[in-house]
Amino acid sequence: MKKEIIRSTVHLLTLSLIAKILSFFVRIACARVLSAEAMNYYSLTMPTTVFLITLGQMGLPSAVSKIVASRQDYTPVLKASVLLSVINNLLLTVFFMLVIPLLAAVVLKQQVLIPVLRAVVPIIPLVSISGLLKGYFMGRQEIIPPTACQISEEITRILFLIGCFTLAPTTDPVKMASIAVFSMSVGEIGSIVHLGIALKRKKRVLHHVSTLTGSLHWDTVNELLSLSLPMTGSRLIGSLTSFLEPMCLVLFADVLLQQQLITTYGQLNGYIMPLLTLPSFATIALSNWLLPSFTYQASRHRMDHARRQFFQIGLCCLFIGCASGLTLFCFAEPICQLLYHQTQMVPLLRSLTLPFILYSIQPCLSSVLHALGRSQKAMIDTTCGCLTRLACVSFLTIPLGTQAVGIALVSGMLVTTVLHLGRVLRCLFQDEKAVLLPEA
Repeated sequence: MKKEIIRSTVHLLTLSLIAKILSFFVRIACARVLSAEAMNYYSLTMPTTVFLITLGQMGLPSAVSKIVASRQDYTPVLKASVLLSVINNLLLTVFFMLVIPLLAAVVLKQQVLIPVLRAVVPIIPLVSISGLLKGYFMGRQEIIPPTACQISEEITRILFLIGCFTLAPTTDPVKMASIAVFSMSVGEIGSIVHLGIALKRKKRVLHHVSTLTGSLHWDTVNELLSLSLPMTGSRLIGSLTSFLEPMCLVLFADVLLQQQLITTYGQLNGYIMPLLTLPSFATIALSNWLLPSFTYQASRHRMDHARRQFFQIGLCCLFIGCASGLTLFCFAEPICQLLYHQTQMVPLLRSLTLPFILYSIQPCLSSVLHALGRSQKAMIDTTCGCLTRLACVSFLTIPLGTQAVGIALVSGMLVTTVLHLGRVLRCLFQDEKAVLLPEA
């Protein structure tokens, strides 16, 4: 059993590392190829993209993963998840297409962003399809397909970007940003193809897929929604915060400070965040594996084993975060020079690296809260962290200027992580029966 866990973990980390390297290569390529103006357009569009992805998935992948791991007959769950996903994506896509001009002109105050925002539309249904497939495989504790498909996704995206910028080079910043955004959809297609091939190889899966046209019980829909909506709430609040943050930054600032803030915000999202979140290739992969595995053990009243899994994964995530944070702190300048050919962002990067070590355990804590049925509590913690972040941006921008951007990011992250940690420890050291009871 231990050998199997070690082997699975090694495979998971290896595949995740390869996928993260490829993803990082895409970010570096975009940072080098895109002009400064195109990178600003791309950065301004990303919060909206993340927000739409969260709405499109509606927490269904994680909910499917948890339910499939805890029961034998999961076919009704697959039916309900497909139905909900189709309805949700259809409504969301139509609504977003209608509000794009208003969003660009009034909210983002950049009329030129309309083509870039339209490039986001295809990713809404595509990311939902890939998310459901990944959730199914993770629920079955088959970690290789959903992890390996990330490699296919990044390779497809790289080939698309190389083809576009080589065969049809352009200097128009709007077109460049649109191509960079649309490449995400192309990558999702590669991921779906990979998962579809893996699904076809499993005859038992095809048997379940053939029964999806049968009758649908609404109790399953309600059960799925009771799990997915709180999970969506946590992610939606985080996405909404990223969406509102740029507006709060420039709300009370004068014209000169606005330009400085936009530059700092572009550096943070375009250059610094990819480095700070570098350990996430491992921590998120381990946390995604922990959710169905912890649920499987807890649903069978093996809480000692479930606790041991949590502490092993949590310590592993913390170790990865420490290694990455210390490396960035000590070698920030040569790393930025090597990757980006510029070092203006080094002071801000160095000030954020050590606090961000704690971010490495946040996905693990969130997975355990969802597995224990505390999704609503996790959403409350996320809300507190996001409100702290927006408050710092709103009230510290005028007195502190560009420093408020980094302070807001760290403050929000620390509040959410500390609250998550307190809840998880309290749950795990309660009486076993109390832990396993559904949340009121």
